[in-house]
Amino acid sequence: MQTRRRFKPLWRWEALLFAVVLVAAMAASLVARPELPVLGPIASVLLLAIAVAAALALIVPLLRRKGHDSENSRHDLSGVDLVPFPGLGEVPVSTRVVESERRQTAIEAAVAKSRTVRAVLTDDASRWLGRELRVAVDLLDDAGGVHRVGFVPREVDERVHRMLGELPGERVAATVPVTVTGAERARRLEILL
Repeated sequence: MQTRRRFKPLWRWEALLFAVVLVAAMAASLVARPELPVLGPIASVLLLAIAVAAALALIVPLLRRKGHDSENSRHDLSGVDLVPFPGLGEVPVSTRVVESERRQTAIEAAVAKSRTVRAVLTDDASRWLGRELRVAVDLLDDAGGVHRVGFVPREVDERVHRMLGELPGERVAATVPVTVTGAERARRLEILL
């Protein structure tokens, strides 16, 4: 079965915004020439305004109270109600967390700070500077720290995304049972969905 992939809009994609800032600033320096006495400064000001607008689009989301970084990471779960994942059936299926092999340090940190780790699902997350939106798996340690450890597999991403959309309100996050296997690096994570 072909799964439908979701993507960030281009105006929210950080890589494109970086490129707009760079290209607009370089173009502004090229058109500000003495040979173009009127058009040069006007075009230069317009291009610099575009560069500033793109730079603000990169910075402003980070400064807001509920600011998002390029991965849509959760930094704090204070004030967020944790509820069981609404799609957890009578016979939950064990699902491997993908890309957890890249995030071994985060897994080790969560395990070291916790007696029992809990997994929280974060919708509309992406890899660093990535454009594809996915459902991420974050581990919550006993101190309240949140550690990004991977993503749900693409085969179940669409179903999990739909179920997370049914949660009541913005200040609610879904938790799922998680199992950490392995004692050293190359630990694997499995969640029940």
